[in-house]
Amino acid sequence: MEQRRTRGCNAMKSLPSQYDRAAVEAEYRQRWAGEDAFRWNATLPADLDYVIDTPPPTVSGTLHVGHVYSYTQADIIARYFRMSGRNVLYPIGWDDNGLPTERLVEKIKKVRGGAMSRDEFVALCRELIPEYEDRFRDLFSRLALSVDWSREYQTISDESRKVSQLSFLDLYRKGLLERRLEPTLWDPADRTALAQAEVEEIERVGKLNTVAFALEDGGEVLIATTRPELIGGCGALMIHPDNARAKELVGKRVFTPLYGVPVPIIADEKVDPEKGTGMVMCCTFGDVTDIHWWRTHKLPLRIVIDQTGRMVPDLPIGTAEWPSIDAQTARATIDTLKGLKIEQARAAVLEKLKETGALREQVATNQVVPVAERSGTPLEIIVTPQWFIKTLDYKEQILAKGAEITWHPPYMRQRFDSWVEALKWDWSISRQRHFGVPLPVWYSRRKGEEGKIILPSPEQLPVDPTRDLPAGYTADEVTGEKDVMDTWATSSVSPQLVTRTINEDLGMDQAAHKRLFPMAMRPQAHDIIRTWAFYTIVKAMHHQNTVPWHTICVSGWCLAVDGSKMSKSKGNIIDPIKMLDEYGTDAVRYWTGTSRLGNDTVLSPNTLKQGKRLVTKLWNAVRLAHMALGQATIAPKTPAADLADGIICHPLDKWLLGALADTVNKASEAFEAYEYAQALREIEQFFWATYCDNYLELVKSRTRFEGEPSVAQRSALHTLYHASLTLVRLFAPYLPFVCETLNESLMGNDGIVTATVHARGNWPKQGDQVSPNLETKTGAMVLEFVEGMRKAKSDLTVSLRANVETLVIAPAEGGPALADIESVLGPLVADLKDVATAAAIVFEEAPRADWPGNVSPGGTLHVSLKLAPAET
Repeated sequence: MEQRRTRGCNAMKSLPSQYDRAAVEAEYRQRWAGEDAFRWNATLPADLDYVIDTPPPTVSGTLHVGHVYSYTQADIIARYFRMSGRNVLYPIGWDDNGLPTERLVEKIKKVRGGAMSRDEFVALCRELIPEYEDRFRDLFSRLALSVDWSREYQTISDESRKVSQLSFLDLYRKGLLERRLEPTLWDPADRTALAQAEVEEIERVGKLNTVAFALEDGGEVLIATTRPELIGGCGALMIHPDNARAKELVGKRVFTPLYGVPVPIIADEKVDPEKGTGMVMCCTFGDVTDIHWWRTHKLPLRIVIDQTGRMVPDLPIGTAEWPSIDAQTARATIDTLKGLKIEQARAAVLEKLKETGALREQVATNQVVPVAERSGTPLEIIVTPQWFIKTLDYKEQILAKGAEITWHPPYMRQRFDSWVEALKWDWSISRQRHFGVPLPVWYSRRKGEEGKIILPSPEQLPVDPTRDLPAGYTADEVTGEKDVMDTWATSSVSPQLVTRTINEDLGMDQAAHKRLFPMAMRPQAHDIIRTWAFYTIVKAMHHQNTVPWHTICVSGWCLAVDGSKMSKSKGNIIDPIKMLDEYGTDAVRYWTGTSRLGNDTVLSPNTLKQGKRLVTKLWNAVRLAHMALGQATIAPKTPAADLADGIICHPLDKWLLGALADTVNKASEAFEAYEYAQALREIEQFFWATYCDNYLELVKSRTRFEGEPSVAQRSALHTLYHASLTLVRLFAPYLPFVCETLNESLMGNDGIVTATVHARGNWPKQGDQVSPNLETKTGAMVLEFVEGMRKAKSDLTVSLRANVETLVIAPAEGGPALADIESVLGPLVADLKDVATAAAIVFEEAPRADWPGNVSPGGTLHVSLKLAPAET
């Protein structure tokens, strides 16, 4: 640890008696920004690099305490690795395109994107997002995030759009990306396709309806359905081959009620024989199983719900392709249902089924319904042309890449594995929206190559096919793709947005990419393992057959005080700005630092108050040392060097620095394992219990002197300096503002700017410390004495500073011999008298029977005492 060579009254910056939190935070926010304090140094050797794939927050208009929680945990890790000597590249970006941003604009501007021209709506988006990005910048600055602002990016910028479109080109060239007309998850509210990862499931109570279908040769069969509105789209009835009636029914035909359409009865093992009647409809499409049956049995495609989530107004029932034995009734049903929303259509169909006698039974049933993550609307499955990245054929490879990554906590990898194993869809990346990265595709209308897919060259990127033209084509020879990419298709290349390069063939900075990719670490929350983590791993694998980062740190959620998830509807959202105003940044960061990775944590006012108390206590402890150090000039080096030089010579000082060295070791080991919460516990335990509660009380008598300090006093000054500076640096990743100003008070002079405590290499070096085992016996016995003395005074219900006439130290039963006790504590009597406010301390074989006293907590000593007469 590099030290300033002289300390004393003329060599230290003044330190006020009280900590002015607001002034300090404002000062260092401005200074760090002005000095570019956390900029990555490209001139350092590459083996020192530690590159973080920072989550680009979604520009959705909402700042919440969850941002504080997860981003601060990542910053604590970043600050440690920087201070430990790594060359940290900690970029920041904004995910400012896609559906969340569109929803924000529609809400603020009171418009509907689908009712406007694309250019008009995109202009509104570009007008609004800078304001909300500024809000995030201010929040992140207030949180003291040590990001490299020179590496800021926006996912909608020209450069980001180029990188995203380069990814598209690479995947298309490799045959990993294709356009297909097939069933797609569809959000009727936002009128766009979705990927499986954007789907949530909700539970609700529905109705399981038993409906009769007439057999062609007479009789009937009963099926069970929760979606009778899809009867018009029925292509077959399915029965399990082991069903008792399967042999009798398979191969026969039935007529759909209300429509009179003949459909076959087919055996398939995917039918659940225990559910409902044991027979179900296959409609196009009610769920993923319908898609399987439709493909497997080559059933007709019969779409009855449109992209707005309403019933199709006209169906070609009665034609050769869609025959009916009662086209008139079918037409009347279609007319009744046309344009109705799903719930309305369901009610209307059930009413008609009752009228005809086809509805035999209704029972309540618990349903699991897939809904859109953003809108909350129940999804439909609609056949549309979409672009898909292949994932289903690569499950084993994706799982293998996940296994190459170190997961913190390790059990989070199981969430990833479970998600991959349960995949049922390729990744749909096209969206029927306005504000996103355009899909860089044209479709030819030139004679002889109608429908041919045309891609731009890498040099042409970024392109907007609705505005730009491919080389060699005129406007009347092509149709530009109107769809845009899913926002995850761009944020999944967040590492490549920093390197500006996709792989060795496509990019803008091959040297940077080769140096920085794969990155060291990805911090993110557990709810986006299925999206951001999964998609980023897929892209890195498809582009370069590698992992995107070596380590992933998964944070939990911040929960409301009652343990529930925070949400606007519950009214339990906490404004992070108000929280920072009330408690201060350092206290808020302390709260986040107490929670381990992966843990959901309740927002605890008590922990926030404890953070404020810690800030105050650290300030006061350093100020006490600062005042003592101002009495003399010293030239500290390192704890180990000052010990070797004989300057640090007092047993209590040696013990303190040994315990501090042990704390440095444990905190460093915990941080290297990404256990920052454990590191904080180790640091706090030393600070509160060892340093403040005991050492500072024991050392006070050696900090009060006039003139030149004695040998013991100089030992104390050096120890106070090393302990203060080391503690400031240990706490710095958690409490950056107070530690910055305390570091400057110890290392700087008035009027001179001191290098930041957060600079690379400022973490306490283990080689600079003394042995962790130094004077441990002394320290243990001193603590036994102190605790025994305090307990004796407490039992007498007197102040701990109550004056003692005589204090007797005797061996406890089964404890060490008196000679051993006296050999350890005898040289420290002056310190012990001061901490006990005792006029005399004597060592005796047995305690004074008539004096109050007790055995120390560890059973080593018996402490008895006689209080001094009360002063009159």
